[in-house]
Amino acid sequence: MVLLRSFVPSLGALLLAAGQAAAQGVLIDKSEIRFISRQMGVNVEGRFRRWKANIVFLPKELGRSKADLDVDLASIDLASDESETEVKRPQWFDTGKFPIAKFVSSSIRDLGSDRYEVSGTLTIKGITHDATVPLTLKKDAAGNNLAEGSFTIKRLDYKIGEGEWADPETVANEVIVRVRMVLPPVK
Repeated sequence: MVLLRSFVPSLGALLLAAGQAAAQGVLIDKSEIRFISRQMGVNVEGRFRRWKANIVFLPKELGRSKADLDVDLASIDLASDESETEVKRPQWFDTGKFPIAKFVSSSIRDLGSDRYEVSGTLTIKGITHDATVPLTLKKDAAGNNLAEGSFTIKRLDYKIGEGEWADPETVANEVIVRVRMVLPPVK
């Protein structure tokens, strides 16, 4: 049985997390977009290998800040060639027709204590829904900004895992998306 890990719309969530990035961009090689789904009661973890982010994070001018992310859905890493092939099919991500998941921020809100909330839209398989990603911002040893957060999306809202996979008893509807974005210091 092929794991449905790919349905993890975590892409969108990860994209949202990038919304906390600094104006200098995102250090992609140190950042990641991961997800956790449940199939038949067992956690299935994965990540996306390729994505890009256009982020402007101005803490004193959040109205001018933004986070736009594009996730290459075919770059899903489930540690299983069979599962990765399956999730690219029309029942799941349909990467032939919809190769990119996209998050576009509409606002970034300061919640205090280095916590932020990035709101916007997440589009997967041509279906767009509002999404909000809570993030915590801190500095790493190199002086980079580290934005981390997680949020939950509902895969069935994006028609991920249709047909025999639509039963949430087989594959849970909720997918946890975790983002870790490393942003170089603003010069």
